[in-house]
Amino acid sequence: MYLVIGSTTILGAHTICTLLQKGLPVRAVKSDRSDMNRFRKIMGYYFSDSDNLFDEIEWVEADPFDRESTAELLQGVDVVFNCATPAFFGLQKDDNIIEGIVHSTAILVDEARLAGVKYFCHVSNLLALGDEPELKEISETSPRDPKGNYTDYSKASFLSEMEVWRAFEEGLQGSVLNAGFVIGPGDWKKDSSAIFARINRGLKFYAQGVTGFIGVRDLVRCMLSLTKQKIVNERFIAVSQCMSFAELLFLIADTLGVNRPRFNVCKFMFFFLKLWYRIKYLFSKRNPRLNDDFISLITDFKLYNNEKSLNLLIAGYQPMEQVIKEICKLYRDDNSEK
Repeated sequence: MYLVIGSTTILGAHTICTLLQKGLPVRAVKSDRSDMNRFRKIMGYYFSDSDNLFDEIEWVEADPFDRESTAELLQGVDVVFNCATPAFFGLQKDDNIIEGIVHSTAILVDEARLAGVKYFCHVSNLLALGDEPELKEISETSPRDPKGNYTDYSKASFLSEMEVWRAFEEGLQGSVLNAGFVIGPGDWKKDSSAIFARINRGLKFYAQGVTGFIGVRDLVRCMLSLTKQKIVNERFIAVSQCMSFAELLFLIADTLGVNRPRFNVCKFMFFFLKLWYRIKYLFSKRNPRLNDDFISLITDFKLYNNEKSLNLLIAGYQPMEQVIKEICKLYRDDNSEK
């Protein structure tokens, strides 16, 4: 049995669909907040009879902060794919949010070990890694400065990983994938899929930050390769290529045949944008994602080395140009039906 945590995220949904394609039994976690419409939409990209296959998934509700509930969830599970990495925090956040994320991860890995799970694949992100001087590639062994000035998102991701590594030391079998910015088709109003709709409507601004990107299907391939080979106690950077957000936005605009964003927004200018959103929040109470975590991601310059994953997990990553081309076709097909 394969258990997918974070099943209705864009990564979780694509992971489940790939497992179903292979005829493998799947258990998936959902809650009252799970976006089942997005999940069904992604299923439609894989299957013509998605409604029937949806019923083959064993859907389970579980409280991530309750050990008894988590232990019951893990009974009979052979492989866990933890796709529930922390989301970007909004402007207003609970002071205890990092502690809660870390605590729920600790419960999950502890109960997975006690339940005899054979393999645990933890999908983290690039911001949990260490640092290198600018223009030098960050690798799996790059040191992380204990006194470094990291964002809350980075801290939550790193500390969650530490709980996973602790469980590995205590006997749980598995490895960690540090994934780049995941690009894939889904709900065109949410997560990375929303970029395509926003550019199609006429996005005016772009940022020059550089980071690693990966297509969602390639990331799933890396996850399955880990479980097939049963590689344990290793970390892998899963990145197709490093590029600037400006390059990504321009590529999408060109593929869709719309105008490119025109105005470069530097890190200093984001200060005023963040102030504007704070004022809007006072009246609307809608919590935007434009905060230090997101600003850091789209303005910092960071290069990543993917040689280890290429040597051991995947023969080659799909170029981002091809990833974008395929997603743009799905976007146009979906919108032509309206």
